[in-house]
Amino acid sequence: MRTDTTLRPIPASRVAWAAMVSALMLLTGAFWVSGLVVPDAAQASTMAVDQCNGHGPAAQGATTAMKCTVSVVNTISGPTTYSATTVTRLCTLGPCSAPNGTFTTDSISLVTSISQCNNSDNDAAHAISCTVKVTNNIGVNTSGAQQVSPASVHQCVGSAAGGVPHCQPATTTGTTVTQCNGSGNGGGGVVHCQVDPQSTLSAAVPITVKQCNGTGNVGGSSLTCTASILTNIKAFTAAAMPSATPTPTPTPTATATARATTQARAVLVSGGIGPRRGSDHTGLLTLVAALVLLCSVSALLYRRYAPAGLLARCVPQNLRARLARKH
Repeated sequence: MRTDTTLRPIPASRVAWAAMVSALMLLTGAFWVSGLVVPDAAQASTMAVDQCNGHGPAAQGATTAMKCTVSVVNTISGPTTYSATTVTRLCTLGPCSAPNGTFTTDSISLVTSISQCNNSDNDAAHAISCTVKVTNNIGVNTSGAQQVSPASVHQCVGSAAGGVPHCQPATTTGTTVTQCNGSGNGGGGVVHCQVDPQSTLSAAVPITVKQCNGTGNVGGSSLTCTASILTNIKAFTAAAMPSATPTPTPTPTATATARATTQARAVLVSGGIGPRRGSDHTGLLTLVAALVLLCSVSALLYRRYAPAGLLARCVPQNLRARLARKH
C-alpha cells in the first residue's frame, strides 16, 4: 500500500486571508493599548501657591512683620479650566520667600494646593497675619461637580501654650485645611485661627490649604490666620467662560513696599496631573477596537464555514463581476 506524500500547495487566497485577519487582530490590539494609555478626561495640569514659608531674620535684622494673602478663583466647565490668582506679601525687615508686593496670575491650570506662612518668624515677637480665600466656580455638567461636602479641618493642635487661643482645636483625617498647628507657643501670645464655616468642597476641584503651622513660636507673638473655600455649582455659557494665556505670567498690580518687582518668583509651581481637562477618547478607541475584532472574526468564520454559493445569493451579479475582474 502506497501513501501519497505529495505536499499540496496552499491556495494564495487562503494565505492572503490569513495575513489580513492577523493584521486586523494586531490593529485591534494596538487600538486597545492606545485606549489604556490615553489620559483620562479627569487629568490636567494643576498649580500650587507656595509663599512666605521658612521666613526668618535677614541681614537687616530680626523679623518685625509678616502679612501674606492668597486669593484664587478657579473656574471649570466640562473640559475647560481657568484660574485667576492674586497674592500679596509684606515681610520686614527682610523680604518674604519671594519679593514683597502684590501679584496677579491668569492660567488655564487650576490651583489646587496652597502653602504659606509655615515655619516662619520664630525669632522675634510681632504680628503675623495670613489669609487664604478660594472660590471654585464649577459647571453643573462637570464630572464630579455634585456632592458638595463641608471642608474638613485640622487646626490649633499644640498651639498657644502659655498664651491666649482664639480657635477651636480640630483633628480630621483627609483634611482640606491644615493650619495653626504647633504655633504661637512661647507665652503671652495670641493665636486666632478660623475656617469659614461656609467652606465647601467638590470632587471636581480638590483643594488643600496648609498655613501658619510651626509659626510665631516666640513669647508675645500675635498670629491671625483665616481660610475660606467657597464652591459654586452653576450653569455656564461658552461666552461666560473666562480665558487665559497658556503660560502663567505674573504681573504686579500694586506695590506693598518699594521692593515689589515684576516677577512673583517661587509662588506658582506646576503640580503636574490633576483634575479634569481635555477630551476622553478611551471609549471611542475601545469601540473601534471591538468593531475591528468583530470584522476579523466574521471574515475568518465566513472563509471557513460559509456554505458554497452563499456569496452568490447575497451579492448582486454585477458587483461580483467587478470584483472578479479586479482579481
